[in-house]
Amino acid sequence: VTLEADGSDDWRLDDVADAIRAGGVGIIPTDSRYAFVVDLESRDGVQTLYDLKGAGNSKPLSILCRGFSDIDRYTQGFPDNVVAGRQQPFKLARKCLPGPYTFILNAGKDLPKVCLVDPRSKAKNCKVRKTVGVRVPNHPVTQALLARLDRPLLCGTVPNLDETYDDDNQDPVLMLDEYERKGLAFLVDVGVMHNPASTVIDLSSGSPKLIRRGAGDASMWVDEDEDPTLASDDEA
Repeated sequence: VTLEADGSDDWRLDDVADAIRAGGVGIIPTDSRYAFVVDLESRDGVQTLYDLKGAGNSKPLSILCRGFSDIDRYTQGFPDNVVAGRQQPFKLARKCLPGPYTFILNAGKDLPKVCLVDPRSKAKNCKVRKTVGVRVPNHPVTQALLARLDRPLLCGTVPNLDETYDDDNQDPVLMLDEYERKGLAFLVDVGVMHNPASTVIDLSSGSPKLIRRGAGDASMWVDEDEDPTLASDDEA
């Protein structure tokens, strides 16, 4: 499905929303990178997403939320502690979202378990997630799609497929060629994107910890000289 990047023809997303409700896994743009997405509560779809990414059962993924109400439902919210000289985390988050940030929060009781097939035993194992990354993307197409759905989308960044470009370059044509034959149900194409990944801030233990320095301004949360923890591409 090809759309204008400004979302002016978002009526084309109606069929995409139907595919998601049916458990299909697809690729959509965000304000950072293209991402695999699936209905948060589709167990078969979640399995397909992990398979497409080649991710192990322990790999954490994030959820794309419509707003703070979704964050409140599926997490325990932003911590109340105050870091000296900084605002409360919730107030800072209100300044950052929507935007290219992933906040790792303690999971709430409504967050579904991850149930995946063990590649060795072929048995399905279910795991309760203690933390989850949350995103509220500032992209008109992403927002228009989420508005058509009843709950957040589980998401994971699509890896770079063209080694002739830097890691920030993502071409939907290459993605479709790579993943359509592997079970991809749809791809929302807004053109080649050259965006860095989101900035990842871990708030699960209280004080903000920089996991990845990306598109969002990390200085609102941590000191400029703080080194990020090594992170994978799992958060879009």
